[in-house]
Amino acid sequence: MKLIKKIGFLGAFIVPFLVVIGYYGGGFWNFSAFFFAYIFVPICDEIIGRDKSNVSAANYEATLENKYFEILVHSLVYVQLGIVIWALCMLAWYPLSWVAYIGFLLSIMSFTSNGINIAHELGHKKSYIARFNAKLNLMTTCYMHFYVEHNRGHHVHVATPLDPATSKKNQTFYAFWVQTVFGSFKSAWKIEKERLAKKNIPFYSIVENEMLRAILFPLLFISIITLVLSFQMNYFVYIVPLFFFLQSVMAFSSLEAVNYIEHYGMTRREIASNKYERVNPLHSWNSSHLISNLMLLQLQRHSDHHAYASRPYQVLRHFDESPQLPFGYPVMIMIALVPPLWFKIMNKKLENWQKLAIDEVQIRHSIESTV
Repeated sequence: MKLIKKIGFLGAFIVPFLVVIGYYGGGFWNFSAFFFAYIFVPICDEIIGRDKSNVSAANYEATLENKYFEILVHSLVYVQLGIVIWALCMLAWYPLSWVAYIGFLLSIMSFTSNGINIAHELGHKKSYIARFNAKLNLMTTCYMHFYVEHNRGHHVHVATPLDPATSKKNQTFYAFWVQTVFGSFKSAWKIEKERLAKKNIPFYSIVENEMLRAILFPLLFISIITLVLSFQMNYFVYIVPLFFFLQSVMAFSSLEAVNYIEHYGMTRREIASNKYERVNPLHSWNSSHLISNLMLLQLQRHSDHHAYASRPYQVLRHFDESPQLPFGYPVMIMIALVPPLWFKIMNKKLENWQKLAIDEVQIRHSIESTV
């Protein structure tokens, strides 16, 4: 991997840095991290362009085993935990104006929403520490059930009617939000209930039931913090849990906007009743815009991730054959919020790509021959 790209992944730390700098700058400076993520990064994407390079076969093993990439992603978990606790303390001790509060909230969300991506990366690893850190990160956005549903639900049913996190053609983001937020939670309950039943473990076991912990741990976390800070607060105690839950909803809504973008209109062929063809890089939208990919640890190379879920972020590949988004995720999220604009851009791209992808056998052969 090129040194410049290796260093570029450190860009994920820019947003939390700007959150802190913006807060101490005061007032409108609190929007700094948000503007960086949703204005500056897209501008850089358009200026610098796309990166279609893949790690070579000769460098693949060395890149895969390089601890630098693992340390980077694990450290972001504790940066996020620290930022969230620090933010709640600041709100408890020093009241903000409404403008500063909104800016602070948007900037925190810009970081914690990417934190769900960090948890997503770690949740696919086998080590206990990685999975513990994945759940810890999800706790700070009240989305711990994502660990259950994403790995054992979404990856199994993606691009089929069985997956609540796959958006349909002509479905607005707002309709999809209801489908995926409530549908994924329901799916996670079902998955966990079936897992425990197979092991003859009582469903009410907090020690074993991932879903009970997914509900209780965020509530316990914010309750302890609110209780501790209540003795030192200079104004209303509700501001701490209110901010925590607001940034959580905004963070997981941003995640679901990404799900909406990644799988819009994608379908797998049904080869038997409720049985579908194997997932491959044709079943997810891809984006290889360099700067946003560095900030998001190559989440936008989503086609490869779904075909090979255990492949770490540093070696994810670009495929020309995969359906390509016109912009990086930050811009696509903003477009998704305006359904008429989204449909105008994406329905045409979806239909054009479907016409080009008729010869799927040849496309699959090209993809599978890539190292």
